Amino acid sequence: MLSLTHPETQNPWLGLDIQSEWERFSQRHQAEEAIWTSHVWVEKMHCAACSGRIEQSLKQMPGVLGVYASAASKRVKIVWDASRTHPSAWFQNFNAIGYPALPVTEYHALTDRTREQRMMLWRLVVAVFCMMQVMMYAYPTYVSASNDITPEMIQLMKWASWLLTLPVMLFSATPFLSQAYLSLRQRQLGMDVPVALGIVVAFVMSTLATFAPGSWWGDVTYYDSLTMFVSFLLIGRWVDVKLRNRTAGALENMMRRIPNAVQKKSDDGQWVQIAASNINVGDILLVLPGEVFAADGDIMVGATSADESMLTGESEPVIKHQGDRVIAGSGNLTAMVEMRVEQVGAGTQYHALVNLMASASTEKPGIALLADKLAQPFLWFVLLAALFAVIFWWTTDPVKAVMAAVAVLVVTCPCALSLATPAAMLASAGTFAKGGVLIRRLQAIQAMSEVDTIVFDKTGTLTDSLLHVQQATLNTEAHHLPIYDVLASLTQRSLHPVSKALHQFALTQGGQVGLVLNEFEEIVGGGLQANISIQAMPVSAVKLGNAAFCGAIERSEDALTRQVYLMSGQMQLACFDLVEEMKANTQLAIQQLISQGLDIQLLSGDKIAPVLRLASQLGIPVALGLQKAEDKLQRVQTLQRQGHKVLMVGDGLNDGPVIAAAHISIAMGSGVPLTQAQADMVILGNDLSVLVSLIAHCKKTIFIVKQNLVWAAVYNAAGVPLAIMGWLPAWLAGLGMASSSLLVLVNALRLTHWQKGQV
Repeated sequence: MLSLTHPETQNPWLGLDIQSEWERFSQRHQAEEAIWTSHVWVEKMHCAACSGRIEQSLKQMPGVLGVYASAASKRVKIVWDASRTHPSAWFQNFNAIGYPALPVTEYHALTDRTREQRMMLWRLVVAVFCMMQVMMYAYPTYVSASNDITPEMIQLMKWASWLLTLPVMLFSATPFLSQAYLSLRQRQLGMDVPVALGIVVAFVMSTLATFAPGSWWGDVTYYDSLTMFVSFLLIGRWVDVKLRNRTAGALENMMRRIPNAVQKKSDDGQWVQIAASNINVGDILLVLPGEVFAADGDIMVGATSADESMLTGESEPVIKHQGDRVIAGSGNLTAMVEMRVEQVGAGTQYHALVNLMASASTEKPGIALLADKLAQPFLWFVLLAALFAVIFWWTTDPVKAVMAAVAVLVVTCPCALSLATPAAMLASAGTFAKGGVLIRRLQAIQAMSEVDTIVFDKTGTLTDSLLHVQQATLNTEAHHLPIYDVLASLTQRSLHPVSKALHQFALTQGGQVGLVLNEFEEIVGGGLQANISIQAMPVSAVKLGNAAFCGAIERSEDALTRQVYLMSGQMQLACFDLVEEMKANTQLAIQQLISQGLDIQLLSGDKIAPVLRLASQLGIPVALGLQKAEDKLQRVQTLQRQGHKVLMVGDGLNDGPVIAAAHISIAMGSGVPLTQAQADMVILGNDLSVLVSLIAHCKKTIFIVKQNLVWAAVYNAAGVPLAIMGWLPAWLAGLGMASSSLLVLVNALRLTHWQKGQV
């Protein structure tokens, strides 16, 4: 396991330069093999200024193409060129600028954030204990008359207070002091700089008043105020860590699902324990009740029920019989089973979903970029305001001048401003993930709140992607041929929804798989063809597909069903009528969306008649059939030019271009992986009623973000004048700063409750 600290004379991350090592926390770019995207966890990134420093520093490195840092999730996404740089170089850079980093896989091997929470709690306990003791010594001087306490006793209490303040300075306040030192060493301005400056000035002023009274700094000490506002800051930081764990916890929960070790059947039939990272395709694994499936595969022995809620959002257990598929990350609930591994690691659906979540946790929506841009200028404003306070009061009261400057430095720390957006966004993203909706980009939440038009695909979105054979018309002249055997064998290799429906139908009609196929080929947009050798047909070219592909005489264009023809040469063996069934809750969902004032449109590549029939059933006013991918794209672009904010919902490969071009896009969980990779959100459970409450919750999220931003702005606008005028003591400034950040986080917690299907 890697360490967060290391001697500056060596680079302990050189081992990560081996490709097999960086692959554990990186993904290769689809278009260019040398381009990789890596995700790392950063320990000390707390605010927008921190993330800005990290981005600015790493972007200057050769071979680093992009850096996206999120203080709210403490994650950084790095896009880099393996031909020009390696992970050890930019991990070394992290440490050099004072932000030790770990690969996300190493971070999750740690005991989560317990170490950070425990240390923060210890710092808080020390600060609060010392604060109470210091207040005990300070209180008599506040309530007693001038002659009630002798000067010697007052001096003794000052020395005691100084001693009690030392642990606060040397231990409790070190997170603020060390980060400020690192910022200044890098010649950059972080949010801990004004806070640390205020702490140091207050301590120095009090120390001078204790050991060398009588000069311009007077003999008044501020140990009580100092220890109090350090305590308030630590309370805020500790609660901040706990709240961030809660709001961003969905990703951590998903990434911790895979067990560290599994039971594998060896060659001699014995069960041996191996590391989950050593699982290979074809292995037989034993999964006990209560354990999590570590890979995608099929059940070989036994039957059970699986909890797939983490991956699909469906709370009901799914019954799994022999031969059924199980998904990595789902839980085995009821019985011991044996499974054969079909996909491991990056090939599993679980890994793809985790990558979607990891990318979302580092994305910055447009409304968050505003806070990042304001962070550095605002810090300079804070320093200038503190300087103004010194100049304003110096001629009349130097002590008040310094303490007013300290109050300005503490009260205006823009932590609330930097947390306003990411706290709310990550709270919603985590909540959506628990409900079966994955967010690829946090910008999608803001975009979803602006939608006024929704364009739906039909098959797989509004209707089930699995078709049903309504009628089979067989050629009576071919009664001597095993038509259902031919159909079952021909469709066995295809994954197309039509082929799946026909294969299942053939098996129910007594068809058997086993005929020899020669020169099998699947033609996109056409169908299947092969040469089949059977006794009644020694060598025959068989085709299965639409009329144009098979050369059959097509029925009327207005037919409400989809016709698929089975041909042998020029002879038609059979014609199958397939129909789609509307998904459950679709009609109610469409009605609710229309009632919200949204413009609903239906674009489908299917024939016009079934498209119009479905639109009529659902009450959709605009419906177009025979739409190719370029037609859908042109339609959506036309709507966008008219000023509409378009949401595209689809699941097919031909929906990829329009999904990428829309203002906001959603792919259904049954959709092809490429479509899901291009979409902004993925609805795993395929329940369209989720969309209704999803839009409402996104609007609520943006409303809370605006609330947070307004509060942060009002708080700072009110606090600066009060501090400059000397009406805000240092301890109250610390309380105000901590309370401001906590209010923003607590407000964001309102977004952790979401009931699907309810507006």
